[in-house]
Amino acid sequence: MEIFDILEAFFRVEAPLRPGDGVVAAFSGGPDSTALLLGLARLASRRGIRVVAAHLDHAVDSGSGERARQAARLAATLSTPFVTARRDVPALRRAGESPEAAARRLRYGFLEEVRRETGSRFIATAHHRDDQAETVLLRLLFGSGVLGLSGIRPVHGAVVRPLLALPRAELARAVRAAGLSPVDDPTNRDLAAPRNRLRHSVLPRLAAEDSGLPARLARLAGKAARATEAVERRLGAELSPREVPGGIAVGRRELEEMPESLLPFALARLHRKAGAPYPAGAAARAELLRQIARGGAGCDCGDGWRWVAAGDLLVLARREERERVPHFTYTREVPGELDIPELAVRVGLRRVPVEPWMFTGSSCRAGLSLPLADGDRVTVRNRRPGDRLHPLGASGSRRLKEVLVDRRIPRHQRERLPLLCVGERIAWVPGVTIEERFRLRAGETTAWVAEVTTR
Repeated sequence: MEIFDILEAFFRVEAPLRPGDGVVAAFSGGPDSTALLLGLARLASRRGIRVVAAHLDHAVDSGSGERARQAARLAATLSTPFVTARRDVPALRRAGESPEAAARRLRYGFLEEVRRETGSRFIATAHHRDDQAETVLLRLLFGSGVLGLSGIRPVHGAVVRPLLALPRAELARAVRAAGLSPVDDPTNRDLAAPRNRLRHSVLPRLAAEDSGLPARLARLAGKAARATEAVERRLGAELSPREVPGGIAVGRRELEEMPESLLPFALARLHRKAGAPYPAGAAARAELLRQIARGGAGCDCGDGWRWVAAGDLLVLARREERERVPHFTYTREVPGELDIPELAVRVGLRRVPVEPWMFTGSSCRAGLSLPLADGDRVTVRNRRPGDRLHPLGASGSRRLKEVLVDRRIPRHQRERLPLLCVGERIAWVPGVTIEERFRLRAGETTAWVAEVTTR
């Protein structure tokens, strides 16, 4: 089946597109992403959709800038708008983060920025059947369970992988037939990266003995994905995690009462929700459960992530998330959004009709009655010595530090709270409280909604 036919079926059934919808193509300029862009360009003309090619220069070697220029020329050949940015991956790596994980985090962050800025519906990547086989084999080698063996998901939020049914050779054939010359990236041949070693050394040797192995590994991923659906449904009913500044939290009792056979799946689910690329290993899981049984928790779980106890909650956060962050203060006119690079979050403020959820509370958004008009300015900053506010429902003003202690906000998270301020007053402490004077009252029909989202 040709690439166009695969794309046509995928975007009709798996990820439906309507005329006018947009798709951001993750475009390195290599053979795989060139095949994807080739098919999407044709689909755009047939279906009336918008396609944008997005290329991130990872700055990992001296040739990355030239590859970005080559990718731009390829996109122009396919009459596709092209967006690029440069992120210094070596400089932006987090503590304990591998170069591959850092590159992936920054790449998907950039793609999401482009998706939002262009008003696009999906981000499409060129993952194919051989990528799926490599992923399954890698996870087998690292001792993954059923959840990990489900491999690359065809649809994950706004990210779609429409070419998983096709082998790499089919994509290369389509590019050659179109007379296109894709970009050559020498970093893909660096055998220091585990996936590259498997791709160029291990899997070819195995496939030489059994040519059907890649296809069977891909089918195994499909079976594992179906097997985890029932588990995911049950976990969705039994786990109630919530976002907290710097990580994700879950009730200790929820994990303590979880059947032992489901705990690896539960912890993996929580890691995904926190944004961790991989779940905790067996040794980390065992140590976490041992510490829970003793009444405490403080367990490293790989790639810079750690579980810590916070009263009756367990919080999963990156190690550097617990370190003190520098003072920051940002202002802007409303409505609009503010990027807070120190926290890798975005704080937005917009005016909307009052909705029921605004009276029940939410960890990452709040409905507020603020004395603001369009064009007025607000401030977002972290806490300072002497900060005070009148917490919602309290009898009077209190020191912010006392409120945070009472609410059992871990010390390492207190500096990471992006406080929304109107004038000199703190209006909202995300996940903790709002200022009493800015609460919504019966009869109000509109509210300012403040929201914290991950960048």
